[in-house]
Amino acid sequence: MQDELTLDFHDELIKAMVYWIEANLSDRLTMEKASKKTGYSRWYLQRLFKSKTGYVLGKYIRDRRLTMAAIALRLTDMTILEISDYFSFDSQQTFTRTFKKNFDETPGNYRRNASWTMNGIMPPLALKAFPQPEYEFVELPAMAFVGTTETYVYPFDALYNSQYHVHHEALSRYLTTSEALSETVWGLSDIYPDSDDTMPNALQFKYIVGQQVSLKHRHNIKVPASKYMKIKYTHELSRINDFILYVYSALLPTLDLKFIMQPDLEKFSPELRLNGITCEYYIPLENVNTGRTD
Repeated sequence: MQDELTLDFHDELIKAMVYWIEANLSDRLTMEKASKKTGYSRWYLQRLFKSKTGYVLGKYIRDRRLTMAAIALRLTDMTILEISDYFSFDSQQTFTRTFKKNFDETPGNYRRNASWTMNGIMPPLALKAFPQPEYEFVELPAMAFVGTTETYVYPFDALYNSQYHVHHEALSRYLTTSEALSETVWGLSDIYPDSDDTMPNALQFKYIVGQQVSLKHRHNIKVPASKYMKIKYTHELSRINDFILYVYSALLPTLDLKFIMQPDLEKFSPELRLNGITCEYYIPLENVNTGRTD
């Protein structure tokens, strides 16, 4: 009984520590701080963390800081120096050297690339896991959509905080209407740096939900012809935000794919629902060999 209590306590301690790391990635996290936080010696804490997670504590912290720095490079207007300072690197030179070692290119090149590979991204250990989804590579023609647009703003370092992911409430409301029950509904999501200074280093998330229309029809948005990774999402709609984070953070880094910065697509149709599929999720990709399914 005592061994079971110790096991549960250690599991909860590591879980709490993972959340503490996420909340303090912009601080200079050290083994001394972690030791003081838990009350364990540095040696015992590192051994415990490795045994419970499979990761070396110091490397995990470093890789999570670099991951959030990479996201800041791609999704915010922060300068490289500001990102280096924000994540408490000793200097911009140290940041550049460490970043290049992890991502095989300098922060400047990483930001300027037309496409974005997720290689080198380290998902947080608190990320909700999903079974390997079924996916394939497809090509879609240029499409136009008309619908309702909602915009949300949240801090970029809260990307993995589910309380900020409220945009699918609009989709949930729309899917309960009588029209949506008999028609195909599309969701389009895109993300930009927020230009409003009221929330520093914020992301602006634009979400459109509606129907596809003819390219000649008056529309809210036109999406160019592209190659996509099409993923069948079979879980509850309420979990789709966690699923998207899982795909980008845990699945894409293992596939060596490059995606392009245009809206992700979600297709909801009566036919899909009849087959037990909540939606088809489309991620726009740079040229890939289509037709392969893993």
